[in-house]
Amino acid sequence: MVKAIYDELGREQPRRHFTIGIHDDVTHTSLPWDAGFTTEDPATVRAVFYGLGSDGTVGANKSAIKIIGEETANYAQGYFVYDSKKSGSITVSHLRFGPRPIRSTYLIQRASFVACHQFPLLERVAVLDQADEGARFLLNSPFGPDAVWDHLPRQLQETILAKHLRLFVIDAYQVARDAGMGGRINTVMQTCFFALSGVLPRDEAIAAIKHAIEKTYGRRGEAVVQKNCAAVDHALAHLHEVAIPAAATSRIERRPAVPVEAPPSSAR
Repeated sequence: MVKAIYDELGREQPRRHFTIGIHDDVTHTSLPWDAGFTTEDPATVRAVFYGLGSDGTVGANKSAIKIIGEETANYAQGYFVYDSKKSGSITVSHLRFGPRPIRSTYLIQRASFVACHQFPLLERVAVLDQADEGARFLLNSPFGPDAVWDHLPRQLQETILAKHLRLFVIDAYQVARDAGMGGRINTVMQTCFFALSGVLPRDEAIAAIKHAIEKTYGRRGEAVVQKNCAAVDHALAHLHEVAIPAAATSRIERRPAVPVEAPPSSAR
């Protein structure tokens, strides 16, 4: 909207009075503005992660952004959005990193990487709204690469096709259980993020993650450290890219924000 104002001022005969931010259908002085305009540096990786409070997503992303800031030459930034009653509520992590200083003091609107750590969220949240054209989508899924497409909501399939996204799946809970970590999937998903983002060579990324594990969990004993390291070692073997069909075929619909059976609001 600010850009629209400067564009108007740059015309040979700019309007003396104008409106911005609303569609003024009374005085008709509204300036048109490009909703797709962005000031993001194209060299900056922009990643958005959806999870649930207490599943380790926020902690893993704080660790990831710290690794990127300390172990690479990249500038890094992280914002974390969650309810005050964090446990069980939806969390959204916004990470930026790139070769030049980051001055974006707002949440990510165009993500080159999106991750959903909880499969049930797909029917409740439009997790790909921020995905940019050609972005990578990492999904923790109980369904394998050959079966997952039929279990995605139709709206999600349509977005994947329209934006030409690349879809990667992993059954993070199975990997965590096999490593003796129960339901803690944060280390598994963090490893997949580093592998797909390319911020570090794979071997360096794994070494940095394991070093962070030792610093974070060392005081809990060697057994805990070894379980987390085992999860890292097995994560990439279970990460698969999904072949995207030519059309949306799902009969699953995303749940409406307000259930159809909800009673009408009473006017006062």
